[in-house]
Amino acid sequence: MIEFFSTWAEQIVLAVIIATIIEMLLPNNKNKKYVQMIIGIYILFNIISPIIKNKEVFSFDEYNIEDNTIDSGYVVDQSSMDKRLEKIYLDELEKKVITIFEINGYTVNECDIDAELDTTKKNAGIHMIVVKVKGPADDKEIYDIQKEIIKEFEIDDDKIGIQIQ
Repeated sequence: MIEFFSTWAEQIVLAVIIATIIEMLLPNNKNKKYVQMIIGIYILFNIISPIIKNKEVFSFDEYNIEDNTIDSGYVVDQSSMDKRLEKIYLDELEKKVITIFEINGYTVNECDIDAELDTTKKNAGIHMIVVKVKGPADDKEIYDIQKEIIKEFEIDDDKIGIQIQ
């Protein structure tokens, strides 16, 4: 088997050397890309042909995957992964709300989002967004920001609270 692989490697190296010499001798014209494609097929054929010719060397009929599996005994706790993903998602929602305020020139002291992200539960969705903004603030601008957040997160008016400190 080692002889087979060493012979195979020698054939591949020889094919690559021949291909390199031919490519170096080619003039730079519009036909060069077609010749390079033929050279690539030649190298690919040299890689594949020993496998096709010697099917008994690469026989997988006797190989039983069940005999060679390893059971690590490690079980993935999906609930902890779900909690981490939920935390990351809520953090990203908070960052998005803070960014909306910062774009409009306000500093956010605190942003809390109360949400249930498990869609299998009855009360899934955003329950409340509470944002504490550093004042002074223009009521119309705050109202416009509130409408933007309502539109962005597709929530009701009563689910967002903006406190100016």
